[in-house]
Amino acid sequence: MLKPAVADEFIPSNPVSGVERPKAKRNRWRILQPAEVPAISKAFFDDRARRVFLTFMLTGLRPSELRALRWGYVNLVDGTLRVVESKSEEGERSIALPSVLVTELMEHYKGSSYRADTDYVFCHPTKGSALDADWFRTCLLEALAAVGITDRIRLHDLRHAALTNLAPTGASPIAVMANAGHRSMQTTKQYVHLAGVVFRDDADALSRRRIGVQETGTNQPETASLSGPG
Repeated sequence: MLKPAVADEFIPSNPVSGVERPKAKRNRWRILQPAEVPAISKAFFDDRARRVFLTFMLTGLRPSELRALRWGYVNLVDGTLRVVESKSEEGERSIALPSVLVTELMEHYKGSSYRADTDYVFCHPTKGSALDADWFRTCLLEALAAVGITDRIRLHDLRHAALTNLAPTGASPIAVMANAGHRSMQTTKQYVHLAGVVFRDDADALSRRRIGVQETGTNQPETASLSGPG
């Protein structure tokens, strides 16, 4: 209010220009751990809600991006989706879909009455309108309660969990940044740092499975067969 007043010459200067804003308390994310995700997925009573959850967890989409997702943006043959409707230019991006999600979306497509390119992927089953966030939130809370998770988890926390789980898989910070549609690397670094703290054991286990490295009693890596498990 005071800046326009100075610009319009109602007052000579802004009396609060040098005042520092109080620091807002930082919200702590509740990051779903890798082992919790499949258990929660199985706890959904509704297939549509379960597929919404899996799409959140396997793409890292923002809630607004997922609600705006249309079939014309999804290529189930190539296994990709395009984020066209995002909050920023950096948010417009292409994301590779894991095969399990491609299969789920194929089944979802077959069972939907709304399959035109302009139709929403996760629409109301009889109206075709965009996903009802309150409906999905209720389904999510029921699934969380079913597996004994009582922590407060927002829809946006699913994006946080997806990106934090992506970081320890070997994806580079640039890849995480591109997948997330972040404007700056500074934002991406939050996920990379948190992944290193929270999911260190999972990252080590994944590394052993991928490149065949096993730990010995001397804490030195020992190269195993590169063929890996069957």
